[in-house]
Amino acid sequence: MYAIAKKRMKGLEGPLELFSKKIADADQKDVALAEFAELISQEMKRLGYDDVSKDKAGNVVGIIRGYEGKEDITLISHIGSNDSQEEGLLSFKAGIISSLYAGALLKRSLLPISGDLIVCCVPRGDCCDFGVKYLFENSLKKRMGRLKGVVLSEPTDLNVNLGHKGRMEYEIVVKGRIDREFLENKGINMLGTMFPLINELEKVSHTLPSDFSLGASSLKIKDISYSGYQPQGEEKEFRLIVDRAFVPEEETGAILKRAKSIATLIYKGEPEIAINTALSKSRIRTYTGLDIVSEKEFKPWKIENNHPFVTSSLEVLKDNGFGSQLGYWKRIVTEGSYTFGELKIPTIGFGIGREELVDSPSGSLAIDELERAIFGQVLIAHRSIGMPTFGWSADEI
Repeated sequence: MYAIAKKRMKGLEGPLELFSKKIADADQKDVALAEFAELISQEMKRLGYDDVSKDKAGNVVGIIRGYEGKEDITLISHIGSNDSQEEGLLSFKAGIISSLYAGALLKRSLLPISGDLIVCCVPRGDCCDFGVKYLFENSLKKRMGRLKGVVLSEPTDLNVNLGHKGRMEYEIVVKGRIDREFLENKGINMLGTMFPLINELEKVSHTLPSDFSLGASSLKIKDISYSGYQPQGEEKEFRLIVDRAFVPEEETGAILKRAKSIATLIYKGEPEIAINTALSKSRIRTYTGLDIVSEKEFKPWKIENNHPFVTSSLEVLKDNGFGSQLGYWKRIVTEGSYTFGELKIPTIGFGIGREELVDSPSGSLAIDELERAIFGQVLIAHRSIGMPTFGWSADEI
């Protein structure tokens, strides 16, 4: 049966190449998110998806319906920020293409599935996974009991990835009456005033914990701001924004508490000073007009390597000529932070591209590599929710 699916891929090569070019052109032209989502939606319809919809958060959802409505599998790719310093987005666009065409190949191969294959393209912001949260709290809410697994169509070099560190952005706010001469030169002395805190945080960054599978936690200063150039005696406010990666052994509350204690020790000699720490928030207005306030945090997650969803996925890939191994993302974050980190839905990652090349300049997408990712995602989905096909032959199909 899988050999038949592989042969049917030939019939999709022309449309696949054309759509890949459209995606690359859209990336280069930096088209609006609404236009990009419409491009995805129209391609799903053209490929014969049984249902295609867009929700208020900007998620694009396509469904290939199964026969019995028992268990579902979800393929997730993302549109929007890649949460890294540079925007080499073609590595992520490859995930959109492969997941869309995995649904098309599954349908054209007539591989029977007991439940639905749900292909989702979700928007995200800088360290904000608002799209996937809205998706599961609304469109997929009634399916929660039926979801057998989630496949993240992210760069894994065709390996099966099982998790990554968490990432969050938090603020240290120093506020109060600071009646000193440094206010006379608000540029240089602002930095000078914050330097002891920055220096102490740098020291802390060298002692952060590490996870054998996921790598080390990290800390870096993202921004410094000062408000309150009022006359002497008025309250002034310094704000330090920290970008923090953290392993599962750490907790958000403990990280914020430690940051506050460090700042408190630094400024304990200053009268009438208030120290506060909190997760940063982002106010997002989607292209559909929905206003969302999202905390800037992706939770760390790591599914067990002996979980049945993991072992069955790896097994079917190896049985069909993939040299896939188990691995973890070291740098990027994914929607698995929510699907497994919070919802505990079995989640893995599988896609083309190497994580370390995400920030590289965009180039062309290799069709043969895309075909490998498409076929691999079909194998994983069908192994999980496929129906027995004993007695079928190529002639009958």
